[in-house]
Amino acid sequence: MKFYIENQEKGFTLIELLVVISIVGMLSTVIFQSLDAAREKARDAQRIADFSSVRHAMNIYYSEYGDYPSVAYGCCSSTDHNQHFEDIVQVLVDEGFMPAVPRDPKHNAGDYYMFYDYGSGDAGAIMVTYLEGVDASTVGPKNSCRPFTNNWCSSTNASKAYCICNTR
Repeated sequence: MKFYIENQEKGFTLIELLVVISIVGMLSTVIFQSLDAAREKARDAQRIADFSSVRHAMNIYYSEYGDYPSVAYGCCSSTDHNQHFEDIVQVLVDEGFMPAVPRDPKHNAGDYYMFYDYGSGDAGAIMVTYLEGVDASTVGPKNSCRPFTNNWCSSTNASKAYCICNTR
């Protein structure tokens, strides 16, 4: 024997809809946070690759001319360390050792790539950028020349600095 209920409408209750919306909201939050972490790591990888390219080009320049471009072009007489980075890398571009001046993947102004030359009688030159996806430390990420005795890459202050050093 079968019973039929007439006038019963099919659909979802308000409670069921709210539960589903809540679950979708929580899942999307988790996914977006995961994507943000992946984006940070990707930008950090780009920064490290940019610095590796600049280091390689500087080594070629050194092999060719016997000195780094910062000494030959009077770098670092002011405190605009980003401009120093762009000036030094522009020399490498002009000489054909690099295709273009790299820019920070998040900040178009490029003010996150810095350069300072301590001179030939000191530690040499240092390039610095800050990574997003790492914890601040006094040791620095892998392949960074931290700890360094001066400024950004000091071993006494925890930071997210990634440093490349060219000693003389």
